[in-house]
Order: sequence, then structure tokens, then C-alpha cells
Amino acid sequence: MPALSDAPLFLHLAGSLAFVAVAGRGIGWALDAWVRRAPETAPPAAPEDTAGTEPAEAPPHSGARIR
Repeated sequence: MPALSDAPLFLHLAGSLAFVAVAGRGIGWALDAWVRRAPETAPPAAPEDTAGTEPAEAPPHSGARIR
């Protein structure tokens, strides 16, 4: 009786890794193209003005402790 080989498993793993690598490269190219299409005339994002506001109060606690 011939011994079972792990070759199909390794081929499947190799194919899966190759697919993930190609998909990741494609996603990277798509994101790069999307970022490059951003309008250059758009104003940069500014931080919110929080000069006149007080910090929010902490939420009430039930007194239960996490162990």
C-alpha cells in the first residue's frame, strides 16, 4: 500500500499564499491610486477648536471590579 503524501497539502498552501500575495499587491496598488487621485487643492484638515469647552464628565461607575 503506497504511503500517503503531503504534496497536495503543500501545493494548496503554496497556492493560497500566492493568491494572498497577489491580492495584497492589487489592494496596495488600488489604495495607492486612490490616494494619488485625492484633490491637491483640498484644504488640510485642521484640529477641532476646544479652547472654550470643558472636558466631559466621566461616566458613572457601578462599583463592580474586573478581576
